[in-house]
Amino acid sequence: MSVDETIQARRSVRRFTDDPVNPKALREMLALAALAPNVANRQVWRFIIVTRPELRRMLGQTVEIRLNEMGNWPEFKEQQMRLRAWREQAVHFAAAPAILFVINLGYRTPLDPMLVEHGMKFYETNALFGHPDIQSIGALLGYFTLLAQERGLGTCWLTAPLVAKHNLQHALELKTGEEIVAMMSIGTPAETPLPRTRRQIDEVITWM
Repeated sequence: MSVDETIQARRSVRRFTDDPVNPKALREMLALAALAPNVANRQVWRFIIVTRPELRRMLGQTVEIRLNEMGNWPEFKEQQMRLRAWREQAVHFAAAPAILFVINLGYRTPLDPMLVEHGMKFYETNALFGHPDIQSIGALLGYFTLLAQERGLGTCWLTAPLVAKHNLQHALELKTGEEIVAMMSIGTPAETPLPRTRRQIDEVITWM
């Protein structure tokens, strides 16, 4: 399969078979994905791969509990339908045979000390340079989805469960300064989603 064909075939898969994902294959895919362009080659990531069924269930329940808490907020009183729809997007990951958590180790530019001394906060300097750590992780995950597709595996790039980010970080025993910035469910597809329409490329290009 060519690169073009792999890109065109990739789908976001939310239903998987119970077949386990080969740990060796996951390791190989991550090693290749880590060759993605990234800021100053700092490789500002580490990974947690969860495959144990009991831990997957616990993490799914962690997100459920957080959403139930939010459902009691006054702001959500009239928005229960929206919250239910969000729950569907946020908890299906727990049924996947493997869940990839991508941890951001953070990035500081050589200019950061001077910018902070000038009065900026670290989060402001990161935003000033376009969040290079997040851009780097996005490139890696883009590579990973294509590597998985090429190997007959399905993936779903997830951010909805991060509504319970702090709870998940506690459950996974992250170190101080580390942050979950993305998740991905991985497995053998039990569905073949139809392609979704995309905007025509000329609608989003400005030539100057």
